[in-house]
Amino acid sequence: MTIVPEDPVSIRPVGVVVSDFKKVSRDYDYNKESMIYVREDLASALIGLEYFSHLHVIYYQHRKQDWLELVGSAPEGASSLTIPFTSEPACQGVYSTRSPARPSAIGSCVVEVIKLDQNCIYVKGLDAIDGTPVLDLKIYIPHYDSFPLAETPLNWCKGNELITTSRNLHWDTINVGLTLGLRAGAKAMRVLGISRGEALRAEVAGGHFFAQGVEGATGCSELRGNMAFKKLHTSPGEWQLSLVGKDEQVQIRLRDHIYSGAAEVLEVGEAVLFASIQKSKIG
Repeated sequence: MTIVPEDPVSIRPVGVVVSDFKKVSRDYDYNKESMIYVREDLASALIGLEYFSHLHVIYYQHRKQDWLELVGSAPEGASSLTIPFTSEPACQGVYSTRSPARPSAIGSCVVEVIKLDQNCIYVKGLDAIDGTPVLDLKIYIPHYDSFPLAETPLNWCKGNELITTSRNLHWDTINVGLTLGLRAGAKAMRVLGISRGEALRAEVAGGHFFAQGVEGATGCSELRGNMAFKKLHTSPGEWQLSLVGKDEQVQIRLRDHIYSGAAEVLEVGEAVLFASIQKSKIG
């Protein structure tokens, strides 16, 4: 059996990030420029770096906990090893994400080198915030570092509007929200006593795939003009569906819960899925 070393490794930073990016955020503008201030005693180690267009930057995620709190990665059943999937009531293992919350707290980024001025490296595209300790630098060589045929799951890092999301679905990895939408839409139709295509309109608030599930179940769609969709990057506790029939309407609110996969959504009872179901007369 292979024994993994448990003793901590001590690394002295080689520099620090100087950037206008000072707050932990979900978003970062990769067109922004920042500077890496390298220790003065290492200045000679930078000779020749200006002839390379790109650079690997290895850094320490000193504000990892702030990011975990921002994305709310401590819901029921989750931990720092699992990260909430954007707009999905499900989690991914941190090693299948680009999350700035690695167990080792080591981050990395490929940046464009703008210029070298003594021990200051001006770069574009560094996703580390101001004050981040830099642990190492390594030149980027396309022949060794670029793999054009490398594979990633469809939709892994796409932000699509509903019109395109419904046509780019990777069922194996992004399906919890869609399954919740199917169950919510089916329940709403049962409450109203109608079939698919008979609802006059739907109002949906939640993730893209939740909206697509409602679309599949009810037949209401933004493409047909009878669905109003509000995108929410929140936990499912704020997701809801309002479905309007001829004489009645129903509003369904989801319960805040993190699911392991679509199978769990299909198997659990409605008491787990729905926080409230309210039917009312129209007019």
